[in-house]
Amino acid sequence: MIAIYPGSFDPITFGHVDIIERGCKLFDRVIVTIVRNPSKVPLFTVEERIEQILCSTKHLSNVEVDSFEGLTVNYAKMRQAKVLLRGLRVLTDFEMELQMAHTNKTLLGEIETVFLATSNAYSFLSSSVVKEIAKFGGSVDHLVPKHVALDIYKCYASRNPLASNPTPPDAALRTNYLSTQPPSETTPEPQE
Repeated sequence: MIAIYPGSFDPITFGHVDIIERGCKLFDRVIVTIVRNPSKVPLFTVEERIEQILCSTKHLSNVEVDSFEGLTVNYAKMRQAKVLLRGLRVLTDFEMELQMAHTNKTLLGEIETVFLATSNAYSFLSSSVVKEIAKFGGSVDHLVPKHVALDIYKCYASRNPLASNPTPPDAALRTNYLSTQPPSETTPEPQE
């Protein structure tokens, strides 16, 4: 059975990776799908996010990474998926996700939504939290895979001088990485 795990993944976090790994134990194939939303200004391009996810899931043989724009149920139908995989952190997630599951069911009767409760270690974690911490110079090494953390630091180093003043746990790595990077032009702040 094929499951679709849709989201913005801007950026992918250890919480996302946890849901993907657990989903891979339940389904024959998990398609991690970046939903392109033209009304949002992401931190990373779709191509960068695909690469981040591929690198984060290379240890999983039954993961595929893709992107689409439009209704998730249309994508699921096109890919012959019967399940939408969703992670739940808190009660407010459940209320929103349940409403979306019911809406998706009215659009495509054969689609089911499977909710996985987020592991306790990641119950507070979201891409927005990661970006907020990094924006103000905090360490995100414990929240995202190492290659993603480096991408984030590089992105914010040119936007905020605090981002080049790292905090533990991986401050030395960040400092060395950031000091070798040329300055880039300032770009508008991403919105989520």
